[in-house]
Amino acid sequence: MIGYTEDGREVMSELTELLSSFGPTRGDDVDWGVVETVYGRILPSDYRRFVAAFGSGSIEQALYVYAPATTTAELAGNVVSTLPAGMLASESADSWVDPAQAGLYRLEDMLLWGWTEQDFLCWIISGEEPDCWPVAVYSRFRAAWSVYPFGMAEFLSRLLRDEFDEWPISDAGLRTVSQPWFLHDKDEETGWDLQERPRE
Repeated sequence: MIGYTEDGREVMSELTELLSSFGPTRGDDVDWGVVETVYGRILPSDYRRFVAAFGSGSIEQALYVYAPATTTAELAGNVVSTLPAGMLASESADSWVDPAQAGLYRLEDMLLWGWTEQDFLCWIISGEEPDCWPVAVYSRFRAAWSVYPFGMAEFLSRLLRDEFDEWPISDAGLRTVSQPWFLHDKDEETGWDLQERPRE
């Protein structure tokens, strides 16, 4: 995997240099053994490190990262989950920017870890090794999926550095942000406002 280490440290180190936390909450304390029981699988190490460093919340209130579920009842909420039933049942949702990828992946093998107002951000979980799961993005603007051969933390790092030849999400607003901030869900709920963040 491009730029990846076995425990996710290298890519997370790069991401924490790019992204600053705003508000008092820094990360979530998660029992990953319980999470593994809920999902029946281990989640990628870079995601686990992201949750420990930042938690669940948003980058610039534009790209949202979900928390993992710790009970099966939570799977129906805003947590890491399979795609919505309506999307799984829609033939039009099984469309790909690269026609060569049609038929290579199943929507049932997507695990949703983040979203924007117009996009789903997922892992393709068909492989046995979670640290090798690629990221797949469904753009409602394109009405199609794109697949990227690296993990969640590297995807976010490349996004924040504007390193994609073709911008992977529908909202181009993050391209103009020179110092991106992460706002934890708890802080947003208690009234923290990114409009009050420090400026360069």
